[in-house]
Amino acid sequence: MHDMSDRKKNDPCRVQLKDVRLSFAHLFRAQAFGDGEGEPKFNANFLIDPETKSGQRNLDLVEAAMDEAKAIKWPKGPPKLKEDKLCLRDGSDTEYDGYEGMMFVSANNAKKPLTLDRDKVEVVEADNVLYSGCYVDAIIRVWGQDNKWGKRVNASLEAVRFRRDGDAFGAAPPDPDEFDDIDDDEDDGKSTRRRSRADDDEEDEKPRRRRRSKDDDDDEKPRSRSRRRSRDDDEDDDEDEKPRSRRRSRDDDDDDDDVDRPSRNSRSRRRSRDDDDDDI
Repeated sequence: MHDMSDRKKNDPCRVQLKDVRLSFAHLFRAQAFGDGEGEPKFNANFLIDPETKSGQRNLDLVEAAMDEAKAIKWPKGPPKLKEDKLCLRDGSDTEYDGYEGMMFVSANNAKKPLTLDRDKVEVVEADNVLYSGCYVDAIIRVWGQDNKWGKRVNASLEAVRFRRDGDAFGAAPPDPDEFDDIDDDEDDGKSTRRRSRADDDEEDEKPRRRRRSKDDDDDEKPRSRSRRRSRDDDEDDDEDEKPRSRRRSRDDDDDDDDVDRPSRNSRSRRRSRDDDDDDI
């Protein structure tokens, strides 16, 4: 572990920026770039004032790291790169607030950077310690890129530590001290009334549950009577159906007799007529 730390400190491409202003900070949630197809990354810009002693020191360290990264990536000589292909740029070429007269380093990383407060205690976004506009110390590592996405000199975002407050860019983070202290005398029993109202709501709910239970019982009763009427109707229908069946049976027999009798009489008359003809 100690050897790893020593190697990092002795890495000429690794730079600790001191007392630089944090801008466009995406330290806790990765941000997608361009059309959103690329890998989301954590990123931030660090503003450096070239007119200050600490600012000039920071610039010297970054420029030396860039030269080293170029020599490692392109040992036969680095290509000519436009400023927008470098991690160190002139803020005056932008239209961002607070960038005029400043230089800035743009750094990113697919891996979340270490985020610390002034006492080197790790912080999270909800702590509102690190925000765009505050002053920080930052660790970056400069490296050369030469692949299908082009040739560049980039800076990897490794760690950020809060140093001091500054004017926030955009909306300032909420400050808990903005709230006045709560005076118990000002409450005037409001919290008690809220509890009483909640109790009333619970009491109101009980009769509703009882009424619903009674309504449910009432709903069951008509269905029971309906089932009894249905059985009674079936019995009545059965009783009505039986006599009709018997009557139809007798009527059918009578009809059959009526049909058969005329047929026999007709034969009798014909026989009598024939007998009379024979007598003649």
